[in-house]
Amino acid sequence: MANEALLERGLLIGGALIRDIEQLKKDLVDLAGKDQEDVIRGGLADEIMIASVAASQAISFPSLQHFWENLLFRIGAIASMTALTSGVYDCDYYDPTVGPEPRLGTTGDSRVSEYWEFITPGGTDAEWQQVTGADSLAAIKPEEGHTLPFRGECAGAFQLTVFWGLLNGLGPDRFSQIAGQFGTMLVGPWTDNPATDFMAEKASLQDPPIPGDYMYFKNKDDYLEWAPDGFWQGLNAMYMGKDMLGTRHYSGMGASWLSEQNLRASLVNAYYHDCYPHTVNCPLEEVRFTIRRLLQVPTGITKHAMPLRSAHPSKGSVPTTTTLLAQGYQALSRGTFENPRTTVVECAELFGITALDLHQQQSTGLENPDMRFDAPGASIVLTYHDPEDDRRNPQAVVRVIVRLRPETFAF
Repeated sequence: MANEALLERGLLIGGALIRDIEQLKKDLVDLAGKDQEDVIRGGLADEIMIASVAASQAISFPSLQHFWENLLFRIGAIASMTALTSGVYDCDYYDPTVGPEPRLGTTGDSRVSEYWEFITPGGTDAEWQQVTGADSLAAIKPEEGHTLPFRGECAGAFQLTVFWGLLNGLGPDRFSQIAGQFGTMLVGPWTDNPATDFMAEKASLQDPPIPGDYMYFKNKDDYLEWAPDGFWQGLNAMYMGKDMLGTRHYSGMGASWLSEQNLRASLVNAYYHDCYPHTVNCPLEEVRFTIRRLLQVPTGITKHAMPLRSAHPSKGSVPTTTTLLAQGYQALSRGTFENPRTTVVECAELFGITALDLHQQQSTGLENPDMRFDAPGASIVLTYHDPEDDRRNPQAVVRVIVRLRPETFAF
């Protein structure tokens, strides 16, 4: 029984439990060649191997070649996140109120790229899908006036680092081969996104993170109650590795190489800015990591379906506050209302939209992403009671927060 329990944890390659990291490095040098020795014996690769061996769950690879490919993928993704957060790649947040407007893959005024098209009609939200028939390699190569600049938010930024990590870590030929298996790339939405194939394995937050891991750092749980239009309900972040003193660092769009303490301070400051006069009473407990996923090339890749879009999108309408109250909504504050339990279809009928008009809330995490709709004069945010429910299911049970803009305060 003890041996069986041991095999359920740590790093396994070809079914063998790895304990001797120095021998693993020698085997990798024999496999990859002496010209790769600096990479294999580098500090980042060393931390990846040590943390993998120490994992409380099994991290399994069918062969040494597959492990080597995953090592390169992680290092490539970290390099890509570094480029994204340091200004090497021209990436930044969009601002729906004052600009810049969302864009991907073009510097033109139209914001329409030959490689990417907006998922949301009109291009008002930071969600794109690869144009049908567009070459995947051409679409993702980070060249001025091509894939870049990117004006989006942190979920799309992390997804880009997954695609860039495959390209930068494994090279263009292998990237094109893998892209041919997963099909249409998406940037922005988590649902049906092939990037999630490379983030499929859940991992314990109690274990030391492995450089390259996806980690969601969540702001105080009531952030969206007071700031439904805010961008900082959380950060889709990557664990970047330790510094020379052993401090762990994390990066995501808008946050570059921050310790957990400094990352927490950033989100707390955002909460104070966006949710004032509400406060964070206990930052260490209320602002915290909630999701960790391993970043790795799967042995099998799913071909994803493109998200459905409404053929006739609605602009929606905003009921009076009297109607909201009559429909079971409760006033949280002036202009902000909540219905703790309703359905997508009931919400859609009230606001004159359909489930297909919904899009993903900015800065939401990979698990249980919130959806939203922006009607003239109001923002509507939906949080799903069942994390696994289909985001286009009209019967899904949701919590709804409505923020009315001052000009719509009518009874």
